[in-house]
Amino acid sequence: MENINFNISLLRLLYDNPSITQREMAKNLTCSLGKLNYNIKFLLKKNYLKANINKNSKREKRYLITEKGINQFDLSTSKENYKVNLFKRKKTFLIAEAGINHNGSLGDAKKLMLLAKNYNFDAVKFQKRDLNICIPEHQKNIKRETPWGVMSYLEYKKKIELSISQYTELKRYSEKIGITLFVSCWDVNSLKLTKKLNFQYNKIPSAMITNLEFLNEVAKEKKKTFISTGMCLMKDIEKAVNIFKKLKCPYVLMHCVSLYPCDENKLNLNMIITLKKKFKCEVGYSGHESSVSPSVTAFFLGADYIERHITLDRANWGTDQSASLESVGMERLTTFIRKIPHTLGDGKKTFLGEEKTVSKKMRYWEYN
Repeated sequence: MENINFNISLLRLLYDNPSITQREMAKNLTCSLGKLNYNIKFLLKKNYLKANINKNSKREKRYLITEKGINQFDLSTSKENYKVNLFKRKKTFLIAEAGINHNGSLGDAKKLMLLAKNYNFDAVKFQKRDLNICIPEHQKNIKRETPWGVMSYLEYKKKIELSISQYTELKRYSEKIGITLFVSCWDVNSLKLTKKLNFQYNKIPSAMITNLEFLNEVAKEKKKTFISTGMCLMKDIEKAVNIFKKLKCPYVLMHCVSLYPCDENKLNLNMIITLKKKFKCEVGYSGHESSVSPSVTAFFLGADYIERHITLDRANWGTDQSASLESVGMERLTTFIRKIPHTLGDGKKTFLGEEKTVSKKMRYWEYN
């Protein structure tokens, strides 16, 4: 994974700066000349690059990207002229964020998982917290009305928190129905507790992106990690990315606005393009709006992963329910996202055999 990302960055650098020297490349990519030369030799061997020797100085080489290299890595999406190559899009990975919409019910958690499976999502995600750590002291004893009566905020959160033994059961259920399960942990203790369940992915909630100690612990696990980018500035995203790069942990940046539900005028979906340009990595979209269309727009802007909150009923108790999709919305989303690639074709004009039958009926001047 590291070499692939490095080679893409190298090719992108050459594509945007064709006259750049090797020393300038090494400086820009923050690597040694030895590592740079090793990867250049690999790219030459694969015919992604070709050497262009300077006639005035045979020791000084320049490298040109071949057409094969441009097509293989889709380098036509340059920083200055970004566009999504829809013909080469891989299948978009859909994540159903069940979150805490189960309200502490193992049965409802399973229903949400089955809903995600039935509507063709690739994965379903829940949340795990150590409530003694994650709830600020000044909030713990605040009284609030709940479906279970009046209780403190801490008591309420404990009521809806699933235990590790329940997550063990959900892991077995996910394997039974055939859907990937993972959780977003909100503290190091929860991360350690869920480690034994061996989930395939990790998730950094937007609330945790500025917790550098937590980011380090997650990155050490080397699992592909989805990093939500709500409630932060670009400098915070840069710090997070640097940690994951340093620890060689694969990551996906998820554009996100942390409002529940979010006004569609505040979604700023062009950030998907901004993140792809700046970090040259996989980028997704985590949406909290009530409609489906922004997620489809995110697909066309290049989102490789789309995460949406799901619920059994938007009228249910809970802060996330109104920002979630019910079964009808889930069906619309997956139908649109899965159908789009099949409608795009290859962009080459053809005269279909089926059209010839129609043409014989309409082009009277050709067949009389």
